[in-house]
Amino acid sequence: MLLFCTVMDYTVDDVSTLKPSFQVSGQYGQHPPSYANDGKEQTCAASEPETNPWWAVDLGGPTLVFMVKLTNSGDDKGTFHWIILMMLS
Repeated sequence: MLLFCTVMDYTVDDVSTLKPSFQVSGQYGQHPPSYANDGKEQTCAASEPETNPWWAVDLGGPTLVFMVKLTNSGDDKGTFHWIILMMLS
């Protein structure tokens, strides 16, 4: 399961806010992929349990990316699973 939540950082512009986002599968009724980048700290996107979960955002064109912040809530035992592959194109 992959769970991403909005984290606001007011020191830099968030170029992903409200851009189209996608994920491998989803609890779309409760946690659609857009919840990860909707600008609200209380919402999170969640996938179904997956072997290789992924989440993506379409920035709409060439964009200078200085920093990426990811927040993962972990599982029901409070553990975190961090194997992150970022593909920027």
